[in-house]
Amino acid sequence: MVKLVATLGTSPGGIYETYKNLTTGNYEGENVYPVTIDEVYVVKTADPEVQLAGKLVMKIFLCLNEKVSIAEIPLPMSDVTSKEDYEVIRRELRNKVQPGDYVDFTGGRKAMSVAAAIVAKDLRATPVTTIIPQEEYGRIQSELKEIRKDKELEKKVLAGACDDTLKNYISKLVSHKSRTFLL
Repeated sequence: MVKLVATLGTSPGGIYETYKNLTTGNYEGENVYPVTIDEVYVVKTADPEVQLAGKLVMKIFLCLNEKVSIAEIPLPMSDVTSKEDYEVIRRELRNKVQPGDYVDFTGGRKAMSVAAAIVAKDLRATPVTTIIPQEEYGRIQSELKEIRKDKELEKKVLAGACDDTLKNYISKLVSHKSRTFLL
């Protein structure tokens, strides 16, 4: 069973973008082909904005009809502030990543990204990152800002059924101009 283990910051669409690009063969690397991902794991801190992003990641996968197992790897800290925090992240990643998996180090704090990339290399998994144009990032952050400041909208997005209206809204949290690279 091949896993995508991905670090999460405050932008929920990035993990979906990486998943979609890998499974459709839309990435840069050697021997490009569609990758079968059986499980997705979202590594996230306890920061409130990251917690919201985690809920939105789940909603994105649900509303965009992805039939993949998705789970969270919760970290006990709100931010990475010490070597001990880094070691916790590294340990959690080492417990989940196996050879042949894909590790997306795009999201989250730099220390999370470094830990993810090092663990991927150490365990013979494939490190991967996804980038989006800065204007797309700004657009998505504006959408997220609306959700964060409007609790009714947040509740509607998180609790609502995945009808066409919600699918259209959720799709605004995903860049369709992303580029994924295997390292």
